[in-house]
Amino acid sequence: MKAYKSNSFLLLSTILLGSCSGGGGAGELGIVVLCGVLGFGVIILMIEKGKSGGSRRPSARMTNERGIFLDKRLEQKKGSRLGFKQRRFIAKNIGLYHWVPADLMEAWEERILVFLDQFPISHMKQGKATEEMRLLVAAEACLLIVRRPLSDYRHLQVVHLWEDEIEGNENARGTATRHEVNLSWNYLKKTTRNARDGHNLTLHEFAHLIDFADDGIAQSIPVSGHSKDHKEWQTLVDQEHSRLMKAYESGKNYSIRAYGGYESIKGDKPELFSCGTSAFFERGSRLKRECPKIYEALKKFYGVDPASWRKQKKV
Repeated sequence: MKAYKSNSFLLLSTILLGSCSGGGGAGELGIVVLCGVLGFGVIILMIEKGKSGGSRRPSARMTNERGIFLDKRLEQKKGSRLGFKQRRFIAKNIGLYHWVPADLMEAWEERILVFLDQFPISHMKQGKATEEMRLLVAAEACLLIVRRPLSDYRHLQVVHLWEDEIEGNENARGTATRHEVNLSWNYLKKTTRNARDGHNLTLHEFAHLIDFADDGIAQSIPVSGHSKDHKEWQTLVDQEHSRLMKAYESGKNYSIRAYGGYESIKGDKPELFSCGTSAFFERGSRLKRECPKIYEALKKFYGVDPASWRKQKKV
């Protein structure tokens, strides 16, 4: 870079001096040198501006800062583990706990600890969620990102727990936007204990959160539009949505529940990724057999292989 600047300066000075030669006075020479310096400064500014390119949008910068902070906090928690009582509570209440391989446990617990520190969880009736409530939500949310960065949740501002019905969405047991997640506590407890039904509420809603993260739209494409995998996901979602609908319309049972196909909004298929995620973690072997393409895409995205997990006894 230094050589480039020096050469540019010499070239510019030579041109200016050449164009003014024959004028001959000390005053003119000073003007030429001044012009050269000023011209050089303008060129360097233009080069630097072109490099940084004003392509970084303010919103992207804010998002990135939050994501960087979360990932740094995760790095600082390296090697930290849950207490025995916390681990025992998770083992008792989360059916998937006994299926998660031992080599994932440390990464899982590190993420749980950061999640508990960084994301507020409130109970809409009692005000403050209990430690057990918070632990249950954090553990399931972090299972999704056990091999991914915590910055996947960079937009999340709050998790609301409701006793049964979600105010304003009485027919829903869970909702998610880019910034918040709402969960029915009683329904959540039922779905966490069953590790094999593909109806896990927390996994479902936090998959939506990941889907929203890159562009604020839930369309079952969890990668940025600039990603090399975006087109592949777009094609996959359309293909699998069609297969899903045909399966249920013909009366067949399927590893991804029907809701993943029936709920479509303005051409987008917002439920396929979230329902597919629940099936991926809880019905891995069956999903791999019935929908190998979507299983492989989710395996690549989440960095885990639930079809290979075997139940084990551990606390």
